Amino acid sequence: MHRRPNATVFMKVSTKVMLPESMRRRALPILLAFLALALVWTWPLARHISSRIPHDPGDPILNIWLLWWNAHAIPFTERWWNPPIFYPMPGALALSEHLAGIGLVATPIQWFHANALSAYNVALILSFTLSGFFTFLLVLRLVPPSSPAFTRHAAALCGALAYGFGPYRAGQLAHLQVLTSQWMPLALLAMHAHVEDGRRRWLLVFAAAWLLQALSNGYYLLFFPVLIACWLAWFVDWRRAPSRGIALAATWICASLLLVPLLVKYARIQRGLGLGRTAGEMVLFSATPESFRRASGMLAFWPSSAALTTEDFLFPGVTSVVLVIAGCAAAAFRARLPVEAGAAARTAHASSMSALMFYVGAAVLMWALAFGPAPPGSGMLIWARPYTFLVHLPGFDSLRVPARFAMLATLCFATAAGLAFARIAPRQNQSRWLVAAVAIVGLMADGWMRTMPLAAPPGRLMLADLPQALMLALPANEGQIDVAAMYRQTVHGRPIVNGYSGYTPPHYVILSLALRRGDPSVITELAKGRPLVITVNTTLDSHGDLRRLVEGLPGIEPRGGSSAGAMFVLPALPAARLAPVGDPWPASLRDSAPDEIEIDLGQPRVVRTIGFPLRWHYRELDRRIAIEGSMDGVRWSSIWEDWTGGPALAAALADPREVPVRLTIPDVPARYVRLRPASGWMRRELRVYGPK
Repeated sequence: MHRRPNATVFMKVSTKVMLPESMRRRALPILLAFLALALVWTWPLARHISSRIPHDPGDPILNIWLLWWNAHAIPFTERWWNPPIFYPMPGALALSEHLAGIGLVATPIQWFHANALSAYNVALILSFTLSGFFTFLLVLRLVPPSSPAFTRHAAALCGALAYGFGPYRAGQLAHLQVLTSQWMPLALLAMHAHVEDGRRRWLLVFAAAWLLQALSNGYYLLFFPVLIACWLAWFVDWRRAPSRGIALAATWICASLLLVPLLVKYARIQRGLGLGRTAGEMVLFSATPESFRRASGMLAFWPSSAALTTEDFLFPGVTSVVLVIAGCAAAAFRARLPVEAGAAARTAHASSMSALMFYVGAAVLMWALAFGPAPPGSGMLIWARPYTFLVHLPGFDSLRVPARFAMLATLCFATAAGLAFARIAPRQNQSRWLVAAVAIVGLMADGWMRTMPLAAPPGRLMLADLPQALMLALPANEGQIDVAAMYRQTVHGRPIVNGYSGYTPPHYVILSLALRRGDPSVITELAKGRPLVITVNTTLDSHGDLRRLVEGLPGIEPRGGSSAGAMFVLPALPAARLAPVGDPWPASLRDSAPDEIEIDLGQPRVVRTIGFPLRWHYRELDRRIAIEGSMDGVRWSSIWEDWTGGPALAAALADPREVPVRLTIPDVPARYVRLRPASGWMRRELRVYGPK
């Protein structure tokens, strides 16, 4: 079996690399303390690790399914790219994030026969744990060694609480990939350490952290480089000592080359499907000034407020803001005073001051980027919306949620908060303890969550012995139904027509619209060549329209009820064998009624196929079409009349961009062809084909 290095091995190696001998003995207790805090923060999730879904049964189920698929298909192989969802569409994994980086934790857990839900919950808890732990190490490294040990550790704890357990995370509980941001503070730690001591092992830590973060979240793959570039520009002395900066940049570039095939594959599949994000979507999922006053309803001590999306909960808390303001004020005041210390102390003081300034400025920049692109015609306003410039870079036009830059802002601001605490900590022991206690309690209160809501996963399906069967849950393209179908697939493993993802592929849109129109041809199209198990959720099908449609299918076999609703089996139908089609006949349009198209072929021809590119016009296409032929344009006879959903579905699977519909007709001689009802756009697109 293909195996990847597990998280335990990586943590042992990275801890040995990152920490001095004196600190290694305390690393495990510190890590366990953050784990205990994460268990309390997410309680009672730990009690139901294998049986309950945290927060809600929506996006978490998509991520549970992704972790399951990463454990059952070798990542980056052809099979991995073609999971059995949205069947029979190829390349369905490219419709969403892949979460391969989170598989470092989730896949070994499943190898030991735990279910995908357990792996998801462990990864969720560890995202809090490791985000806090690595931020603790980052701030500890940045606080001057000349500071008292208590001050250094208290400052590190402040940064860890502000990032690993801050208010922003409470609004992202449904998005494991957003919470999995622990590798960013580790990467920053490695960068700082390499610039300071030049050891090559830090380059390895940086490369590993960057790759893990990039493979865990597609947003951070594009967002984090912005912060890395700013870091390199600020902390590297490019004039006098550029070698260490060059080493970091070269390491980053070389590690990033491993991601190129992945990005090219994503771009090719999404471009082939004609997918992309609109400006309206980006605006909807961008921050606004009001976002910073909106607290998630999961926060225990702050009143919640309504928001259009969960991405709008950017409330940063109060304590970290107070710490940063106080720390900046103290730094500015002390900068005016003479420093009575040796050269080493002065250097450490200047370095800490530089770090504080950088992380405050970087937080402001990251939050500015969270506001998304400026509307067209904004003039000079685009300078206040720097994301406008990023949209022109490859990949950014496929991202829907600029507001997720807030996680990077939170990291920078948390680091600044830790450094700020070190600035304002009193020299007297008693006062220092008091200030530390107030800061720590304040940070914990800012991010403390209510009891984690838990949802029961969808029930299992008891399936008949139909090893080749395809699964279809109705109503299709209904989020609740689609995610339930995907969760059940992690148990039965059979291909499903349903799917839930960041994009909805064109063929699935046609399928769902056709069923709402009462068009059964999409179901019979899916059943060609293999049996189809159909479930109908009777709650969402309150008027019984879908059930009657399924019961009316020829050969349908009722199989009683199930956890997914009424169950039916449609035996495999024979696939139609189509004769080859030649070039389109020369034709001209005749005057006709507004809802008809009449075509003159110039002379009698053998008509085998009527075709047209549907593209995005399915909603304008009637659910049934009648085609008539005539020799003289006076007497007409019917040559084809049927549902349009099945041919449109087949066309969307063949070519998702053009959707080339082909209506096959038994070879019929005719000079004139009439199609009705027809939309106006079809007049310029309709073609009549003869035999080849």
